[in-house]
Parts: sequence; structure tokens; C-alpha cells
Amino acid sequence: MNVRRRRIAFTLIEVLVVVAIIALLVAILLPSLASARYHSKLAACQSNLHQLGVGIVSYANEQRLIPFGPTVDLLFSPFLESNDGRLATNQIWTGPQVVQPESAVRPQRMSLGLLMAKASVWPRMMYCPDDDTNDPQEELAKVLERTDKAAYSSYLYRQLQETNGKGRLEDLGLNSMGGRATALALDINSLLSIAPDARRTNHKAGKVNVLYRDGSARGFDNAKGTFSLRDQDLVSGPQGVLQDLAVRRAQILQEADRRY
Repeated sequence: MNVRRRRIAFTLIEVLVVVAIIALLVAILLPSLASARYHSKLAACQSNLHQLGVGIVSYANEQRLIPFGPTVDLLFSPFLESNDGRLATNQIWTGPQVVQPESAVRPQRMSLGLLMAKASVWPRMMYCPDDDTNDPQEELAKVLERTDKAAYSSYLYRQLQETNGKGRLEDLGLNSMGGRATALALDINSLLSIAPDARRTNHKAGKVNVLYRDGSARGFDNAKGTFSLRDQDLVSGPQGVLQDLAVRRAQILQEADRRY
């Protein structure tokens, strides 16, 4: 006697329904996962800035001044000015500099980079986890390998710009708009098309984190480019680019102070 065994299996329609449901769930979950990753990196960036703040306080307690300088007396490109510590910068490692008194030519730490030696700040803290460039690898390598090429951080550091110029953390004075100087560093967002090699953004330039003098790191919307270097801010033509950039950075610092 032959007994037929009925095979239990999904029909084509049932398989298609299951696939459609899975696809729908993935479509719903992906934006949520992307948003979670974005906010996680935003928070990690704030944590890095907070650690830099701890380093600045430690440095200031020891040196009696916030880190600034030393003087950069070489022009590395038409769009990078010399710096004596009075201009905000994201440069942390210079190109070859003549070091007095021995007159040796070698790279030097500068601005935030001084924290690596004086406040034991890990170099990787100089980079935002949501930096949209290869800087966290390429720029960090220049410092770790002690190359003679200039290296840049993910953060724009105030130095003495828009302060009273004395460098005392407990009293940075007023900015040129009369507001109290409280911001120390923030995500750098350069959208300048005239210098594509120097184009740098964090968080797709949509958000910005700001480190303040009290060690707090706060996030703000940057969708309209309030904290960005933009082409429309360059009004003086090629000969005045450096001056325009200095003015724009002053405006960014003033706005960061105002948001405190």
C-alpha cells in the first residue's frame, strides 16, 4: 500500500510576503540606526573636546597661561598665514621651524598640540570621531611619526584671538563685540572652494560642538553655516584672503561666546 506524504513548504506567495515584511522592517530601522550612529559620534566628539578642556586647565595651572604659539614664521601655502598665537587655528604641528637658540630646523608642537607634551593629552583626542576627512589617520600619523610636515586637528582652537591677549584662563577678557570670551575650541568646518585641500568638516557641517572655559562642551545647529568658513565670507579678493579668514574666525568665536 502506497502512502503519499504531504510535503510541508512555503508557497511562493508566502515567501514574497515574508521578504516584503523584512524589507519594510529594514527600511524603517535603517534611518533610526543611522541617526543613532550620528548622535553617538556627536557625543564622542563632545567627550574629546571635554578631555581637551581638562588638558587646557592642567596646562594653565602649570604654565599660568593657556597654550598658544609658538610663532609660525613660514607660509606653507597662499591660504595659511604665519601665526604668533594671536589667531585661532587648527594647526597643532608645524612644518620645519628654526628653533632658537640652537638654530636647529625641526617641527614643533603648537596651539592645542602643546597639550601633548605639557598636559599628557593623547594626540588622538585632537580628532573628532565624526571628522568627514582622512585627517584622523593622515594628520595624526604626521605627529606620531614626527614628520616635518604641518599637521592639523579637527578642532579650531582660539589661542589669543578675540581675548584680552593675556592668556589667563580665569579671565580671557572681552571679545571685540563686548561679549565675555568663553569659548576655547570648536569643530572646524571649512567649506572653502578656493582651498579644496584644506576643506574640512565635522558632522557634515550640520552640527557643531563648542568647548567652553568651564570645561563644558555644548552642541549647536550649524545648518546655515553659522560656524563655518564659507566662500561668501571672502570679500577682499585674492590679495585679502588671509585677512578675510581672520575676520571670519573672529565672527565664529564671537557667536560661540554669545551661545554660552
